Amino acid sequence: MLLLLGAWSAVAPASPVDVKSYLALRKKLSPVVGRQSSSAPGSVMEIRGRLSGISKRSHSGSEQTKELGCIIITTEHDGSFVVETGSIPDENLGTRLACLVRVNEGSPTTVGSLELLAWTYDVDLERAEQASKATTNAGNTQPKPIQTKPSKNTATAAQHSASQQPKAQPLSAEDYVAIYRKAIKGFNKRLSDSEADTIARSILGFSYRYKLDARLVCAVILAESNFRIDATSYCGAMGLGQLMPGTAAGLGVSNPYDPVENIYGSVRYIRSMLDRISGKKQWNELTWKDLALALAAYNAGPGAVKKHGGIPPYRETQNYVRKVTQIYKKLCGVS
Repeated sequence: MLLLLGAWSAVAPASPVDVKSYLALRKKLSPVVGRQSSSAPGSVMEIRGRLSGISKRSHSGSEQTKELGCIIITTEHDGSFVVETGSIPDENLGTRLACLVRVNEGSPTTVGSLELLAWTYDVDLERAEQASKATTNAGNTQPKPIQTKPSKNTATAAQHSASQQPKAQPLSAEDYVAIYRKAIKGFNKRLSDSEADTIARSILGFSYRYKLDARLVCAVILAESNFRIDATSYCGAMGLGQLMPGTAAGLGVSNPYDPVENIYGSVRYIRSMLDRISGKKQWNELTWKDLALALAAYNAGPGAVKKHGGIPPYRETQNYVRKVTQIYKKLCGVS
């Protein structure tokens, strides 16, 4: 299996494989697991959903420049997945894809990364699966009895079900996307529905990937740009998270005005500052002081925080830390 995975991962999956090849690969990689086993390094997952985000960046190797990046696949029931790939599928957002991905080892501060092995169009895969199911059913000629009324067991089960009180259902991934999309549109009414949706999915997806509270990312973006995609500061900071050119380049962000790329870089930079300040504490171990120092480092640079042994005595930085903290607490309902 390792040899097979290596052979497929060496091929840049910019184009879809045909359904027959996809099914053959899925069979060879069996068992292909679902969300419940996604944290096991080395396992292979199948993710089927809409292409909801794309982030492209270039990487210069010893021989040639390669296109790297990641895509966001949003499923109907299991939320959004950030999948790394050596070549970005040339498809429009909203296209339904079926993807085979490998779960790689994660670092102490990240979720295990997902690597794209192969993909095809989900609609074609559904047709192939339905055709296979129809063929199987056609071979089963055993007649089934016609029931005109429910059996005793069925009636008992129905009565028992009716007697149960309705239970509150947990929010689905799409519920969270809808909540964030509506809030983001409220922050910047000039955003289109599509732009707000892309921003919401990117914030949720990358926050999950880098183990951050998505509300903190929203607070930073609100303070930095008020969710204006094309925002540019007097000192040259760009986009939603106001990344400086050097910072953006160091994070692999080639276009800071692309919402997905900018949020990817901003989330990574917030995570990096938190790790440097706190010594890579887990999220539930962080203090408000850790957060304040990390925000100061995001605004003024980690060198300034180290030089002054705390929040630098710059009015802009002190006001920034206060502002982001207040927004974050408000979003969390904390006084």
